[in-house]
Amino acid sequence: MKKQSKEITVGKATKFKKVKFDVAKIIAAYKSGKPVSAIALAIGFPPNCGQNRTRRVLEQAGIYKRTAAKKAAKKKAAKAA
Repeated sequence: MKKQSKEITVGKATKFKKVKFDVAKIIAAYKSGKPVSAIALAIGFPPNCGQNRTRRVLEQAGIYKRTAAKKAAKKKAAKAA
């Protein structure tokens, strides 16, 4: 496994007290094939919450990449606003 030169910041989920952010657990679950929403539920977020925070951890680890379609839609939305 490659050494990480950059530290992954996880932040605090102050609104959700049961959330246990464990970077290693998030990465292992994603590599085993779990979707981001299922990982967010597994670490303690309620349904439909915590997906962006979980995804951010994966992006900082260099595992999760946004697709070109998502990037294009994001740019388009930014220009319209």
